[in-house]
Amino acid sequence: MATSSTTVRFEHSGAVGLILIDSPPVNAINQDMRVGLADALAQAMAAPDIRAVLILSAGGTFMAGVDISEFDGAPGGPPLQQVQAAIEQAAKPVVVAMQGMALGGGLELAMACHYRLALDSAKLGLPEITLGIIPGAGGTQRLPRLIGARAALDMILSGAPITAQEGKAHGLIDEVVQGDLRAAGLAFCQNLIDSGAGPRPTREMQANADGFDAAGIADVMRTHSRALRGRTTQTLAIEAISAAMQSFDEGIAIEARLAAQSLTSRESQALRHMFFAERQAGKVKGEAKATAPAPIRDAAVIGAGTMGSGIAQAFADAGVTVTLIDSTEAGLAHGQDIVRSNYAASVKRGRISPAAAEERIQSVTGSLRLEDAATADVVVEAVFEDLELKQDVLSRLDAILPPDRLIASNTSTLSVTGLGRATAHPGRIAGLHFFSPAHIMKLVEVVRGGETSPDMLAKALQVAKILKKIAVVAGDGFGFIGNRMMLDGYFREAEQLLLEGASPSQVDGALERFGFAMGPQRVSDLGGTDVGTKARIQLYRRETRPDPYFVIADRLTALGRLGQKSGSGFYRYEPGGRDALPDPEVTAVIEALAAERGIKRRDIGEDEIIERCILSLINVGAMVLDEAVAARAADIDVVWTSGYGFPRHLGGPMFHTDTLGLAHVAERIRYYSEKLGSPYWRPSALIERLAADRSNFDQWDRERS
Repeated sequence: MATSSTTVRFEHSGAVGLILIDSPPVNAINQDMRVGLADALAQAMAAPDIRAVLILSAGGTFMAGVDISEFDGAPGGPPLQQVQAAIEQAAKPVVVAMQGMALGGGLELAMACHYRLALDSAKLGLPEITLGIIPGAGGTQRLPRLIGARAALDMILSGAPITAQEGKAHGLIDEVVQGDLRAAGLAFCQNLIDSGAGPRPTREMQANADGFDAAGIADVMRTHSRALRGRTTQTLAIEAISAAMQSFDEGIAIEARLAAQSLTSRESQALRHMFFAERQAGKVKGEAKATAPAPIRDAAVIGAGTMGSGIAQAFADAGVTVTLIDSTEAGLAHGQDIVRSNYAASVKRGRISPAAAEERIQSVTGSLRLEDAATADVVVEAVFEDLELKQDVLSRLDAILPPDRLIASNTSTLSVTGLGRATAHPGRIAGLHFFSPAHIMKLVEVVRGGETSPDMLAKALQVAKILKKIAVVAGDGFGFIGNRMMLDGYFREAEQLLLEGASPSQVDGALERFGFAMGPQRVSDLGGTDVGTKARIQLYRRETRPDPYFVIADRLTALGRLGQKSGSGFYRYEPGGRDALPDPEVTAVIEALAAERGIKRRDIGEDEIIERCILSLINVGAMVLDEAVAARAADIDVVWTSGYGFPRHLGGPMFHTDTLGLAHVAERIRYYSEKLGSPYWRPSALIERLAADRSNFDQWDRERS
């Protein structure tokens, strides 16, 4: 039966009224759906032969929440809360049957129904915390009434979905269904009719406050402390759930106020910026439409080191058969051991079954022959970061692979254009800069060389999609987006502060309190000081950098202080331990390097450490943008939040710049330029232009979208 909506229809099935939702791809709740739900429910209530109502949705997802594009405007039609109230007040029992994902507003709608069914494969969650907001359609009021306040707090702060079986155990779900969900829903409704069961409004239930005291709340907060470090939304969630102990009307009013407060917070704006930025990343404006890429079933990875084995595992996780190739038996055996060890760890943590782990291990075949890459649909070169070595490998691959196959280099700093020119088909060479560990880290920079063809760029983006990576397209400049900003800005300035008098623990501590998971010196020790030194050796063959430029790290490398793997770097490490311990020998090295350069050391405060490191990062980011190495400021934010640990709740370095204000940022960069007299503090021309125009990076992106 027709409704006033294009996404909702109403049908009769005996004494049951069916409300069918069909708004592909994920049934996101929008104005049209709300109008249709209200209309269909009214028809069901008005029909004398209808004695129960069943809400179903089409597709593999029940509802993926509210359409996020409505967040910043005044949504038209009846608000979701009004639709929920009509359901809850209905004189006939309303049943909802869920499949796939029931998230956010979708689950909140379900909680307003009188009875809830879910397929055994369904997942139920309230992920609003990931967007810096709290559930605003009764989630903080109905969930505590169904599963208890403490469990509700845990679920809301987690943001992660639970299974249908977990939902039933908690009391969120009445029945878990296998097989035909529609048939099960109709049978459930008929049982309600036969037994004379009536409506069961959630709002009339009492919230269970057991364990929702100061100690219990603190315990839940500790569970999520790492994910919520530096965040504020959790305090609003606690306040809203506490309001569920009052009457429903009082609680829902408090929730509405707090939800509106969370929606306008800078934290929410930053997190929603990241949500959209990640979905826009990888889209190339103005690119000629490439041929639809052929399927990828087989891959080859050249180089069985830590990075190569991680890339091979990423392919195996995606169901792609992969050949892992190395030049030595010892290297290949080590790479295969890494893959087995990683899967064993995943099994131990319960992330994968032993059978699935073994199947994936078997999908990675080892080889010592480069020729075994000849039949692969895509090849990723992951040998050491050495120009001649990579050129040699790419040239040999080019000779044995059909010209229509992508050959991607996992270089982190080298010119993809230069690598491609070592081959007869430079158009098929692209960069795929993975981040370590490659099977876990979500980011990959897809680097377009000067001769990379549109078809091969599309193929590289296809690889990233298959591997479930967040892809950002980067132009071909030293370090691309992320490493250029790190090496010429953030990490370089951190070293400069050490020369001027700060200690490694001071710098790391300040930046960790700012929001980074690890400070720059701890990161350097984790990856190995020699890794950066080798990259700079390659850099100096094509470009120069004014002194001082990583003189401390390079001296530590020369002294054999390579970081955790050697037991000493910027810090010292006890055998078998990972605690970064201050080392007087490092202090002596730094003092000597400063004296050689006539640098007078002094006490440096935390505010200066943070400001100089972040402004350096921002300034180089603006240069990367102005040079078209990055297409969008938002792309830079994705790179730095996904690959380098910049706090996501601040929205990435360029969004953070807009928060600070371009005029303020430009003034502070000029201040340090005059104070320090360093060539590295030359203000970016783009920052100066935007500040003069009273514009910002968001506006810059919008003008070019």
